[in-house]
Amino acid sequence: MEMSRTKVCLAALAAVSMCVAFAADGGKTASLAEARGGIGEAISSPSAMESAMKSLSAADQVAFLGEVNAAIAKRQASKEEKTAMFLMANSAALKAAKGGKGDMKALLAEVCASASVLSLTAINEKFAENLFNRAADPGKTYTDEQYTDIAVKALKAIVRRCDSADSSSVRCAFGLLMLVRASNGTPATLTDRLLQELPEEDRKAAQEEWIPAALGRDGREKSYEPMLSAAEAEAEPNLEVVIKIYGQQQIDSLLGDIVAGTQTMQALIAEPTMQTPIDASTGTGGDGPSVPSPTPTPPVPPTPPYQSQVP
Repeated sequence: MEMSRTKVCLAALAAVSMCVAFAADGGKTASLAEARGGIGEAISSPSAMESAMKSLSAADQVAFLGEVNAAIAKRQASKEEKTAMFLMANSAALKAAKGGKGDMKALLAEVCASASVLSLTAINEKFAENLFNRAADPGKTYTDEQYTDIAVKALKAIVRRCDSADSSSVRCAFGLLMLVRASNGTPATLTDRLLQELPEEDRKAAQEEWIPAALGRDGREKSYEPMLSAAEAEAEPNLEVVIKIYGQQQIDSLLGDIVAGTQTMQALIAEPTMQTPIDASTGTGGDGPSVPSPTPTPPVPPTPPYQSQVP
């Protein structure tokens, strides 16, 4: 009888072990409360941030990212070190949501709303340079019409989320700048189109002061100081120092994930075309049937540290 009980216990332990192994292998979605225990590790390790995000539901991913950013804001460090922390954590978070595992528009909006205004000086440039650059994925080619549609949808989400954040006007303008930089300069009308999505009271400052200075347009020296001054923030961090701390990161194109679940755009971008990103003259439009996604291509090599995409 004792031996029989032992066998039953062993069998039960084996079953429990199998369940635990299955959960560890991705079969279980973690709760936000469970993920909170790893916020410190997520800040210091991009791989830990990605792992935590992948274990959460789409809604909890957004909440967790906001809490991570709040924790970074409380850290004692130089503005360059903190900016690098924000850049690393938010990049890792968005990469973890790639491929339909999260709501990319909501996550990008959360970055703009909860990362520090100072850190958005670097985030907008590095996100534009690789994560959301329209040319980052050689397997997809976006026409100007397609990219404009993607950018408008993304900025709408950013404006909605930032409405309840401090310095919302400046935060929305940083989101706009990222999308303009990621366009690689085309279409020429993109900035004006995106300005229409900003609250009316913010458009004049953005159009006449913030954007020309941030992009170095109209003969101005490139500077974020007008935006940071409007947000009553410190002087901008040294981006070269930030990028050195951040280090070389693998490019992982996320632009297509902004429109995941949008039937019209999925049909348009699912299959590569012979168009170049500059050529909008033959852009297609309208709804179409779903097309299988192209065979994934290997990631392209990392870009050199800090190189603005828009002169």
